[in-house]
Amino acid sequence: MSEYLKQVSNAGEQYLTALADGQEQFLKTMSSFTAMLPKMPAAPVPAFATDLPTPKEIAEANFSFAAKLLKQQKEFTEKLFAASNP
Repeated sequence: MSEYLKQVSNAGEQYLTALADGQEQFLKTMSSFTAMLPKMPAAPVPAFATDLPTPKEIAEANFSFAAKLLKQQKEFTEKLFAASNP
C-alpha cells in the first residue's frame, strides 16, 4: 500500500472515530434531556395517517437505496478501470 493510501485510510478512520464519538455524545445528551420531559399521552393518529410509513421505515428505505447505489457505483468503477487498462 502506498504512503498516500495509508494516510488517506488513517484520516478516514480518524474521521469515522470522531463522528462516532460525537454521535454517541449527542445520543447521551438527547437521552438526558428527554428523561427530564414530562410524560405526555400518545397523540391520536388521524385516519389518513395510518397508511403512511413511520420515520424509521423511511430511514430504512433511504439507507437501503443508498447502499444499493454505492454498490452499483463501486461495480461500475471497477468495470471502468478494467476497461481502461488493457
